[in-house]
Amino acid sequence: MVELTPVDITDPRPIRDIVHDILRSAIIGGRFVPGDRLVESQLAQQLCVSRTPVREALRMLVKDGFAVEIPRRGTVVAGLNRDDAIDIYDLRAVIEGLCARRAASNITARELRSLRNLLESMRPGSENREAYMKAHARFNAIIIGASRSHRIAQFIDNLAGQIRCLRGVSLTTQERQKQAWEEHAAIVEALAARDGERAEQLARQHAENAKKAFLLQWK
Repeated sequence: MVELTPVDITDPRPIRDIVHDILRSAIIGGRFVPGDRLVESQLAQQLCVSRTPVREALRMLVKDGFAVEIPRRGTVVAGLNRDDAIDIYDLRAVIEGLCARRAASNITARELRSLRNLLESMRPGSENREAYMKAHARFNAIIIGASRSHRIAQFIDNLAGQIRCLRGVSLTTQERQKQAWEEHAAIVEALAARDGERAEQLARQHAENAKKAFLLQWK
């Protein structure tokens, strides 16, 4: 059985969100593997919480694509095969490209400053992977918000869990982190220039390069 650390009672977030983050991190980190059962009672006991927030967290994992409900087996860790990953990256290229194009018309000076500040936090060489991934997620969130499109944001949100899972693999090497930083910097400059066509092209290429990096790790 995977050993999990009890929930930090000083964390002000809802218990279900804390449990969700703990389980998601364990799945992304490979501590749970595809096919593992996520047993509500066992998880509640390990995390020192009631079963209700665990049940809610498991539903969130299913929605994110990290787990599936199987009759007579319960909640099981899902696995992404190679074709699934390619489909997700191809979808991501299209939707994030459109998002960048829209953002180029709508982004504010304040949002651009935030993106540039985050770029500094994302420079290759950081040993704090968790901080790096949080900055990366915030960077993407700002561009999504700058698209000013609820539909685009909703579509990306539906894929968010699976994208984070794949990103955790594709960004494992320093070489890819350096390349990704340069790609992000170029996207910011295109946004600052209000060049929607260029921003879309760069965002699509960024997703394509991420796919290539992921498939190299897959081998």
